[in-house]
Amino acid sequence: MNAKASVWNRVLWVLAGLGFLVGLYGLYDRLVYGHLHAAYGSYVPWGLWVAAYIWLVGASAGAFALAAALLIWRPAWLGLIRIALLAALAAFAGGMLSVWLDLGHPERIFRLYTSTNFFSMMGLMAWFYLLYGIVLLWMLWQAWKRPDHPWLRRLAYLAVPYAIIFAGAEGALFGVVGARPMWESGLTPLLFLVEAGLMGVGLTLVAGFITGNLNEEATQVLARVLFAFLLAQALFEWAEFSTGLYAGIPAKVRALRTVLFGPFWWVFWIVHLGLGLVLPLLLLYFRGRDRGLTVLAGALVVITGLSTKLNLVIPALVQEELEGLSRAFSGPGLEFHYVPTAMEWLLFIWTVSLAALLFLVGYNVVLPKLVGEVK
Repeated sequence: MNAKASVWNRVLWVLAGLGFLVGLYGLYDRLVYGHLHAAYGSYVPWGLWVAAYIWLVGASAGAFALAAALLIWRPAWLGLIRIALLAALAAFAGGMLSVWLDLGHPERIFRLYTSTNFFSMMGLMAWFYLLYGIVLLWMLWQAWKRPDHPWLRRLAYLAVPYAIIFAGAEGALFGVVGARPMWESGLTPLLFLVEAGLMGVGLTLVAGFITGNLNEEATQVLARVLFAFLLAQALFEWAEFSTGLYAGIPAKVRALRTVLFGPFWWVFWIVHLGLGLVLPLLLLYFRGRDRGLTVLAGALVVITGLSTKLNLVIPALVQEELEGLSRAFSGPGLEFHYVPTAMEWLLFIWTVSLAALLFLVGYNVVLPKLVGEVK
């Protein structure tokens, strides 16, 4: 690890440690008071934690697919492959923990496996998650302990299409929900797929830089891949918004207009479009051979990726399914308005910080013991 990487490694330790400690109060509140202090309810049953779950799992799938692709076409970049797999595992753990804490009865999660409805996308995804976790752990172990294992590269050929199916199926969880016109679309799985690739490349750039495993050649290659994913995301989002607004289906138009012009319009225009799409494109286009600008573009993509998931989950749920429903009943949780509470943000910070700590402990403590030293 070079001097610059060592500095950033320590910075991440400090930030993750502080986030973990600060977020502990959110965990305490969730475990002691359940969902009492959360802003979601009967009409808006999903919020920040579900958005965080699909954000982290998507980043994990993207980093995993990238690691598998590098095993096939760039096996010499072993250090970066290891880092991508480790980052994928940390993000996956954080995503699964986020959605587990969102459940009303998290202790019953085992029933997804003992009573699976294989005609349900949720039931199928439960098994996808299990298989994905097993394959990811095995590939990570082998990449560090026995990188010359004959099955490692063979499995990579299967891992790439599996990661694509996995990320697309994650989008299908939303895309098949006919009751929510904003979600129901053939483009939804494709958007999830592109966003997973985008965040996976960004996450690998940042993790590789922090650990000193990002060489000049890898930087240039990943910068071009990231640029291509950004253009694909812009194209798909234009298709989704333009066709949705032009078709004029009232429920979908209301949801899309909430994203574009609602009370949190800045999440789309400033955070997502400005900081997450336009600025990274400019940084990559004018980067030259500046590694720092490429890594900054990757970091912006990963951080602002949460905004795309928030704009997917919340605007679709804050619409009245029946006109006048918001006035028909009153009471706790019976509102079509959602803003995450302090407790929700604190638990989110704790979950993300824990994922970062898992990455740091894995890289600095656990995995080096498998090979004697980090390469």
